[in-house]
Amino acid sequence: MNQKRDLLEAVRGISTIPTIPTVLEKITLLLQNPQTSAEEIGRAITTDQSLASKVLKLVNSAFYGFPGKISTITHAVVILGFSTIKNIVLTASIFDVFRKKGHRYAGFDMEKFWFHSIACGAASQSVAKFIGSSEREEAFIAGLIHDVGKIIECQYLEKEFTQIVRETQQKNQLFFDSEKQLFEVTHQEIGGLLCQSWNLPENLQNAVKYHHNPSKSRSHYLTTAIVHCADILVRAMDLGNGGDNKIPRMSDQVWQSLGLENLSLQSLLENVNDEVEKTTIFMQI
Repeated sequence: MNQKRDLLEAVRGISTIPTIPTVLEKITLLLQNPQTSAEEIGRAITTDQSLASKVLKLVNSAFYGFPGKISTITHAVVILGFSTIKNIVLTASIFDVFRKKGHRYAGFDMEKFWFHSIACGAASQSVAKFIGSSEREEAFIAGLIHDVGKIIECQYLEKEFTQIVRETQQKNQLFFDSEKQLFEVTHQEIGGLLCQSWNLPENLQNAVKYHHNPSKSRSHYLTTAIVHCADILVRAMDLGNGGDNKIPRMSDQVWQSLGLENLSLQSLLENVNDEVEKTTIFMQI
């Protein structure tokens, strides 16, 4: 019996795995048309009042630099641009789909997990900025969702998830290593399947699928490398908890390709701290 194959088939067969809201699909289609106006995007978002209120809360936070100044979704689109609004909608949608406030499961603290995910998003954005990458918003989302496979395991594969958590605690090792040892399949692959089913951009899919072994990312390597680096930084800074208390070794390839030896790590860590402070708004949506 191929345990890895069976587990991946089980994931593919879960009919209740949430889908991305219809409004996001509609916005994606609208953005493909260069004639689309800010008003059309605004109308599409306001068809989902819950989502619209979350978007307004986010765009008026310190994270986007316009605290309390944006009164409508259309105004937000004009000020921040189509791409940023799409990323905000995606972020709000992911939280809406998965976040269970205060939930604890078999020694896995969901609040600390979400803080780790948000911090990784903030750190990814900081690293992207420090190395001069223009894809800062994409880096934030990639960092935010890098561990989404763990949520699938927790909510839909309870027996296996319990075993992984127990193994991780007993051996004091990486969650990732426990997954490989027990089932030969990890949250990377499971998260990758989810991202694929959501038709997320390939750079986000790759960051989720390969953040523990970025050299396997044959395309969109930079986003994956940034998330790999950010994940290690926030673990070292003890920001949240992804399910274990270990700090993985940073890939030599990532260290060199991002040019980290030429950066002031102290300045980078200070910037990560500043960005993480701004992201507290994400714990409130």
